[in-house]
Amino acid sequence: MWQKIRDIWRENTKVAENYVFMTVLQVLNVCFYLLIYPFLIRTLGQHSYGLYVYAVAIVALFVTLVSFGFDLPAAKQISEHVNDASRKEQILSRVTTSKLLIELVAVVLYACLFLFSSSMQTQKAVFIIAFSQTVTNIIFPQWYFQGVQRMRVVTYIQVALKMLSLPFIFFFLHGPEDVWIYMLITCLTSVLGGVVAWLLIRYQDGLRVRLVSMEQVGRTMREALPFFLSNASGVLKEQGVALIIGHMLGLGQVAIYDLANKIIIIPRTIFCKLNDALYPKMMAQPSASMRRKVMWMEVVIGVVTTAAVAALGYWAVLILGGTAMLAAYPVSIILSVTVLTWLVVGALIYFYIIPSGKTYYITVNQVIAMLTTFAFAGIGLYITHSVYLLAASLAVSGLIEIAFCTYVIRKRLQP
Repeated sequence: MWQKIRDIWRENTKVAENYVFMTVLQVLNVCFYLLIYPFLIRTLGQHSYGLYVYAVAIVALFVTLVSFGFDLPAAKQISEHVNDASRKEQILSRVTTSKLLIELVAVVLYACLFLFSSSMQTQKAVFIIAFSQTVTNIIFPQWYFQGVQRMRVVTYIQVALKMLSLPFIFFFLHGPEDVWIYMLITCLTSVLGGVVAWLLIRYQDGLRVRLVSMEQVGRTMREALPFFLSNASGVLKEQGVALIIGHMLGLGQVAIYDLANKIIIIPRTIFCKLNDALYPKMMAQPSASMRRKVMWMEVVIGVVTTAAVAALGYWAVLILGGTAMLAAYPVSIILSVTVLTWLVVGALIYFYIIPSGKTYYITVNQVIAMLTTFAFAGIGLYITHSVYLLAASLAVSGLIEIAFCTYVIRKRLQP
């Protein structure tokens, strides 16, 4: 038995390492923000911190545009040519050139939004600095390190820079008017991490990135289009709720919603990278029994997570935000359902739909989820302006995603 265990470990060492470092990275990121959250919410105040979350939500839409769904197919291609430097260089060049061109479009669109939004103009520094996150998406190709199964590199870089930023956060933030300084610190940290990652690719891996032809860009974008449409629908659904809350209910309610998200971010972070880590292995050695086991395991994880949030969430909100933020506790219970739905939907997509080649179902699923979210949100806002109903719209749309993906797999993908 022990020999079998050792054999399984040796066969899956890279997968295990990739998962561990991907998970550790996310957990450390979460712990970092939970560590500084009590200081931030008390120093910046509910309104200013809500402004920060609101600005990040807007920029997240532009980050999704720039990334254009390139990352997942590129990581897959890198994993298939991990020992071919020429092929890896070509993939890096195609993705980087494509993102640079889209970045130019994003700059124009963001400038137009900025010019026509009076609320953005009143907080110019916050929104201008926040847009630098689109550049980070280009210069920090995390997908490359995932593909070569060296996520430990990303972990080391981000942890080191997060720790470096701590003294600046505690020293320079004194009140609500310093929210732009916090945005500057977080964005500079991300950009610096991208520079370090790029230098490692150039000098450690010996890869050069060159601009490619428009023909190659067009081919790369066509390959990534289904993933972009899927990602865009998902991000629009997630960030759209925060934007609706900010626009309809106020920035203070955005802070409530954000704290609820932080309560569930730890279990989500620990488990939601599981599918990412298993993806290369499952593609190389597909197994129906393994897929079923993963599915049931993730259902159990989701149910246990909701129970844990219900039991411990109140005290987590009280410790992090104080009595003024207790409204986040019921919101966190509602949002905890999304841990189960993200896990199960991710497994259905990664291990069933993508291998079938019918990736357009991913897009259809995300569009249905997005429309469902906004439909329920609209109904909720018509009845009453409540952050609880808006959070519930996300939970309901996730359950509908599971139902749709299950239907597709059973009725459309079975021979």
